[in-house]
Amino acid sequence: MRIIIYILTFLLFVSCKTTQTKLEFLEKNIATEYYDSGEIKSVGTIEDFHKEYNNYRIGFWREFYRDGMLKESGNYKLDTYTQCCTGGICDGFYSYKFGEWSYYHQNGKLKAKGKYSIGKKYIKTSCEGGDEINFGFVSDSWKFYDENGNEIKPTKNDIAEIEKTSILDEWNMTKK
Repeated sequence: MRIIIYILTFLLFVSCKTTQTKLEFLEKNIATEYYDSGEIKSVGTIEDFHKEYNNYRIGFWREFYRDGMLKESGNYKLDTYTQCCTGGICDGFYSYKFGEWSYYHQNGKLKAKGKYSIGKKYIKTSCEGGDEINFGFVSDSWKFYDENGNEIKPTKNDIAEIEKTSILDEWNMTKK
């Protein structure tokens, strides 16, 4: 009887280990997302491993307005953060923007362009204490433009609008 208890205890500890996915070697697929009315919303690459349930963005992506005009373009990386799941510690996945991105007004003129400065940001998770993730911040080197193409000084709202779209977690990317 003691042997069975030891075996069950061992299995419990082994099953609580976090899985480590080698993010560098993920397979890629091209994905196209559509607005409810049928127009193309975005086009880019997703990683193959989780494609049945989530569209984790990796690599180059383009997003469009409903009228087909380019809204934004740039690259994503896939990363993980710590979650507490029913079986123990597990990984939560998210994609974050990095490198140079371009944003456009609906009339096609450049709205903002710059290279994300990657830093750490605290997020709440299902684990006590949350976790820190990689996050793309807008730096002073970014350039912002009005709808006529004239360079402007960005407001706090302009910067916040771009930064709030800097990450997409597994809940944002769940297939509907």
